[in-house]
Amino acid sequence: MSVMNIGICKKTALGLTAFLILSACSEVPAFNLLQSSEAAPKTKQQTPLIKARMVQGAVTLVPPSGYCIDRGSLTQTFALMARCDLLNAENGALDAPIGLITASLVKSSGQPLSAADVALAGNADVVKTLDANGLEVVRAQTQLPPKGLAKTHYRAATQINGFDISLALFSPSDSEAQGSRGVSMLRNLVNASQDASIATSVATKAPSKSTASTNGFRATIASLFE
Repeated sequence: MSVMNIGICKKTALGLTAFLILSACSEVPAFNLLQSSEAAPKTKQQTPLIKARMVQGAVTLVPPSGYCIDRGSLTQTFALMARCDLLNAENGALDAPIGLITASLVKSSGQPLSAADVALAGNADVVKTLDANGLEVVRAQTQLPPKGLAKTHYRAATQINGFDISLALFSPSDSEAQGSRGVSMLRNLVNASQDASIATSVATKAPSKSTASTNGFRATIASLFE
């Protein structure tokens, strides 16, 4: 599936980080969410993902239930997610509402990133700030939404494993993702991604059982000659 940018990036004079500028420019790849791309051949390369390791494995991105990652959009720092059936995934979409989620990642500079910062960098106006169980989410409005999607949408930002993650959720005006379900989707994405990233980090750092046994044996042998 081809992905193209339809956004217009305008640098602000507010000293926003390069991450925010990049996020504003790259977060609106577009395709028709309102119809499945059934005509496209289902090759292995096009198979959507239910999770992806990004930024050299530091963050494992896990979409909300019923959503998949568009493999063609995926880079180390950016991913586009949509309902699985619209990406030709065989595991279906459950009852997920139609929407388009983008995620952008950059190494954290230490200063917390706010959802309002992300909205501002995307040339969007904050309409309302929400607290989704500890995750700051803003309802924002832009004049340049992806084609066929509403101007009003959600944005969120948080940190995972030392990286800032910026999220945007666009959907049609009549989609349930415009309401509380949209907020829940972003919260579930963050929670699942945090858990998966921690689990991956622990698994990567933990020595295997055979390695631990070998190291213990070597230590025992070495002690005999002390």
